[in-house]
Amino acid sequence: MRNRVDNKSKFITKIQDEIIKIKQEPERRRGFMKFELDLMDARREEREESKQKLVKFLASQKTAPSEIVAALVNVYQMPEKTAREYVTEHVKTPK
Repeated sequence: MRNRVDNKSKFITKIQDEIIKIKQEPERRRGFMKFELDLMDARREEREESKQKLVKFLASQKTAPSEIVAALVNVYQMPEKTAREYVTEHVKTPK
């Protein structure tokens, strides 16, 4: 790609024409940007929901908090400190 057009392909030409139109029309550009942001928000929400389900499940299985932290670190590549804070916030400890 790199600013080279394969003029033999109508498909590529059509895509590049559409990209040019989008870049030139501020309203369409804003629409696509908003769509991308909405997708990012949805992914973030799904990820958060997934973390909560994992923590809730492991806690219901009486898994030690340190093991839940390890699972968050391994599955979600969270820093250990963040995972510990997350577990502290979402796991009810017996008194």
